[in-house]
Amino acid sequence: MVFQGVKFAVIGMGKSGISAVRLLGHLGAEVLAVNNGNIEQWSDSVESFSSLTLMEQGQLDCESALLQMNFIVLSPGISRDIEILRAAKQKGVVVISEIELAYMALSDRLSKIISITGTNGKTTTVTLIDLLARAAGKSVFLGGNIGTPFADYAYEVLSNKRKECDLIILELSSFQLESMQTFKSDAAAILNITPSHGERYEEVRDYALAKLHIVDRMNLNEDIFVGDLSGYEKDLPAGIKVSKLETPKALKEIHSELEGRFHLIGSHNLSNLNFATKLLASVSIDWTKGVEGLEGFSGVKYRLQKRAARKELLVFNDAKSTNWEATFTALNACQFSYPKSDVELILGGQLRGHGDELGDKLHSLKNVVTKLYLFGESGRLLMNEISDRFPCEYFETLDLVVERMSKDTSERIILLSPAFPSFDQYENYIQRGESFDLLVNEYLG
Repeated sequence: MVFQGVKFAVIGMGKSGISAVRLLGHLGAEVLAVNNGNIEQWSDSVESFSSLTLMEQGQLDCESALLQMNFIVLSPGISRDIEILRAAKQKGVVVISEIELAYMALSDRLSKIISITGTNGKTTTVTLIDLLARAAGKSVFLGGNIGTPFADYAYEVLSNKRKECDLIILELSSFQLESMQTFKSDAAAILNITPSHGERYEEVRDYALAKLHIVDRMNLNEDIFVGDLSGYEKDLPAGIKVSKLETPKALKEIHSELEGRFHLIGSHNLSNLNFATKLLASVSIDWTKGVEGLEGFSGVKYRLQKRAARKELLVFNDAKSTNWEATFTALNACQFSYPKSDVELILGGQLRGHGDELGDKLHSLKNVVTKLYLFGESGRLLMNEISDRFPCEYFETLDLVVERMSKDTSERIILLSPAFPSFDQYENYIQRGESFDLLVNEYLG
């Protein structure tokens, strides 16, 4: 595609929007950058060039300007269903994602692309693919919904600031997948589909169909799709080649082959590894040459990470857990990998106002957990709910919980998997995870 003189609007000056503007400037497009808030508050983050115009979202002439564009590059955080975008599409304006823009820009300079989507496990799976491919001697770009925008890679390749990679690995959200026009993967996977993003999708089916865009334009006889589709198989295009995951028994055999190298616990992480190895094999990368890349990998930060502690303890930091589903996944992982161990669970955080109580989930909890340690806003609520039915203790803060746990010298698993947002006491789950790591070093090391 020729970009010189083509009119692009980029809406949303987050990381991907800023990256898209820079790429378009390099390609010679006419660019309108649109963002909320006073221009002076965000203009310094946008790379300036002669054909760039900055505009505040909502100012009087913004909507008319958007209707004059050829393309709109939309931030994943903005719904395609807002009124101005509906009007723009009726006028023939094409709405795309930053991923699609980068793909269009790279054109015939594209390497093999592996794409991953799903409700849970995306970041862990793309990280495993990255580790295995690099250790097998391949040059890799990893980005998309995590880390580096794809448009950064396109800009660096097209401006000769980096060489083309052997493999491009992209984590893709449903929001990004909704806004593709020409993008195609050589190998792709949907890890799972469970209810999510109710603020954007009225029905789970709508969310699932957005995920299924990952197979669009794949070659039916050449490209590989691996899926756990949870009943949506009938919505796949006819003839798409689907590679199924191994049985749980076979997954355990994969784990035994990598004994001493693969340190992530739980059947879900074996499944993530299975996705990774199948996808690499499908693009002719021998992942077995890269198994040493798994050594030392304890997991993506604050996603069920094993932490160093004294010998009688196994301590896991799952600070990213902000809902019950994530916490029960962590508990199932402990039970799968350490079926005979006692598990003490740390729960707590900001109240959500809905679904906070344990309710009928307590029965499932009792099957795995020997004791609960509760903290924060939600911890107080849970203490009142279950203290007469289950062993538990409440403390105002996480540091008091860990200090108390340090006084017990018995062999057991300690799992921080809070099930609630962090904002009652922390800026985000990352700060909560960092705090727990420091407390483990201080009290449990």
